Amino acid sequence: MNRAVIALSTICLSLTGLSARAGDLRTMMQQAGEWEMTASGGMLPTTTQKACYAGNKTVADLVNKPLKNCSQQSLNISGGIATVDAVCQFQGLKVTVHSDITPVGDAAFHGNSQVHIDGMPAIKGIPNTMNINIDAHRTGPCQPGDKPL
Repeated sequence: MNRAVIALSTICLSLTGLSARAGDLRTMMQQAGEWEMTASGGMLPTTTQKACYAGNKTVADLVNKPLKNCSQQSLNISGGIATVDAVCQFQGLKVTVHSDITPVGDAAFHGNSQVHIDGMPAIKGIPNTMNINIDAHRTGPCQPGDKPL
């Protein structure tokens, strides 16, 4: 499995996830601070990362930043759920991502993404479709010296 494909999917989820609370979208987007994100599922081990978010990006900025080689990409916010769909080319592979992000409080979210990879040679035990989960929450202010997203 190409770890770069998983990394792209995880980046898409984590960046779009900062906008998860659809009812308070603008408020959530202005919440600067340190966010802790845990990714699980797929073929990679569970990982936890922290990122400093400046609070000065629009939803479109966050969604489009990691989706540079995409023929399709959309963000839909409806009924308290943010949905991201993208079809991207990455290292000769077609990667299709569908993510649903739901709030888990005022400064936390859960994201579930289905990732399908076309063009990957069949390798026993490695699926071309997988589910990746992201759980994130704001931990407080950014740490001194952190470079914001």
